[in-house]
Amino acid sequence: MTALSSLLLHVQRRLESLYALEPQAPVTDFLLHEDEAAGLPGGGSRTLVTQEGDDVSLAVVLDGSVGECLARSDPRVLLDAENLGPFCTLTEEVSHFVYLVFCARSARSVTQLELELQGEVDKYLSSAFLLSLQNEGAVSARLRELIFRRYRLVENLSVEQAERYRAASGLAYTYCGWLEQRFLRPSRLADLAREARRFYRLGQREKLEKIAELQ
Repeated sequence: MTALSSLLLHVQRRLESLYALEPQAPVTDFLLHEDEAAGLPGGGSRTLVTQEGDDVSLAVVLDGSVGECLARSDPRVLLDAENLGPFCTLTEEVSHFVYLVFCARSARSVTQLELELQGEVDKYLSSAFLLSLQNEGAVSARLRELIFRRYRLVENLSVEQAERYRAASGLAYTYCGWLEQRFLRPSRLADLAREARRFYRLGQREKLEKIAELQ
């Protein structure tokens, strides 16, 4: 198994454990190289979904530069300014994959905004987990700012896509700030897991209502 495949599977199993999900097929089985995805919609890192009747097909594509950076600088050893962005990109695509399978198994629909919002939350929680392991439980207060305020959108997004991403990022900034203050800082990790699992299973309307209460 390559270092990138190992990292992809590590992130997937961590998310499944956090949200108390049944282990799913390895995301690596659905990974396409950029060359293989050349004729498919979109560009860069993305999760592709097609549906025919009740059958849903998934594929995950990672931009080559993401894999190169993470192979060179494993975030499980040290998560820092060099690899935080690529790690968040990888985590976001794994999050999409896991959430889409969860929704398909639950026979529930999912919107693009809901998918992006959960991906943003998962980027923060996955990064916070690694930093906590690497820094004796400490997580920098700057993490939320770096993830949700200092990102750069990929090129060629439509206006609708860019607005949806900004909306999801802003919503996750508020929700993760509340998680940080109420659960992460006081090291109430069992309570954090319970809240994260409850939020994960809410529909979009309930998620938005929850976050609106925090503002």
